[in-house]
Amino acid sequence: MKKYTLSFKYLWLYAIIAGFLLSLTPFSLAISHNESGEIGFHLIDTTIFLVLNIAMFFVSLWLNLRLVEKPLIKKILINLLAYIALCSLAILIHQPVWMKMHKLPLIFFIRDEFIRNLIVFSISYIVAHAMDTFRQNQLMKDIIIEIQQKNLAGQLETLKQQINPHFFFNSMNTLSGLAKEDPNKTVEFIDKLSLIFRYVLDIQEKNLVPLSEELRFARAYIFLLEVRFAEKLVIEINLDENETALVPSLCSQLLLENIIKHNSMSNQNPVKIEFYREPGYFVVKNTLSLKKDTAGAGIGLKNLDARSRLLIGKQIEINASADYFTVKIPVKSN
Repeated sequence: MKKYTLSFKYLWLYAIIAGFLLSLTPFSLAISHNESGEIGFHLIDTTIFLVLNIAMFFVSLWLNLRLVEKPLIKKILINLLAYIALCSLAILIHQPVWMKMHKLPLIFFIRDEFIRNLIVFSISYIVAHAMDTFRQNQLMKDIIIEIQQKNLAGQLETLKQQINPHFFFNSMNTLSGLAKEDPNKTVEFIDKLSLIFRYVLDIQEKNLVPLSEELRFARAYIFLLEVRFAEKLVIEINLDENETALVPSLCSQLLLENIIKHNSMSNQNPVKIEFYREPGYFVVKNTLSLKKDTAGAGIGLKNLDARSRLLIGKQIEINASADYFTVKIPVKSN
């Protein structure tokens, strides 16, 4: 893992703010000497004090940010050496002015310098490790999000792989039945089937498609169904052909398959299917004429619901009454 880095702009901002806070008391004392006529010397003394504090905060934080990944003993030794060296340098710079302004033994000045700078280094050490902890937490969040995205992609791919074999199997069954019932239409059926498979191949990398594209596919697929079932199916599409809202790819084919699978059809009792829009949903509604040996909603609708949750964040809505079966698929604005 790389060392934590912080731009010099933020390092200086931290150092200046911390240095000013630590120098507030000396500045207030310097201003209080205004009446005694010594404010000039006191301001020089305090300005040097401020500059040294800013420099100490800057260097100590910069150093500790570079040491966050080092072993504890190494961090302590390097901080100790830097602390002694910087304290000595600060004493050499500040001592002449301080001695002129304060009639106190030099030991008091040295003691204060070492104590104050120890506080500076301690604060910088804590700040550096707090920043590194925040950085590591953020990295962990990024890793978790990346894993979730990869998992999402894997789930979607698994769900899509469930569609294609199912689609192929049902199409071959339809073709087999058509070849026996009406060989003259077999070639035309194969041409349409080829167009449909080309569309399926084209959208392999697309999880969501515009509703207008899905409708063009649905019309081609409906043609295949009408060739086989003729007047047993009545399909009405009440949708704008240029609809841009996004839906899970191949959702119409899945719903049509589901309707054919679970309903008995005849010329006297055709299944009526309607495609239309509601706010936030693409709706497919059909009349019910359930087969006696069917168990209702199965893998197809569960698949579509799972894809909708993953891609759009909303589940499909299923409404069943005595006469109608309605599936509402959430759409996503494009």
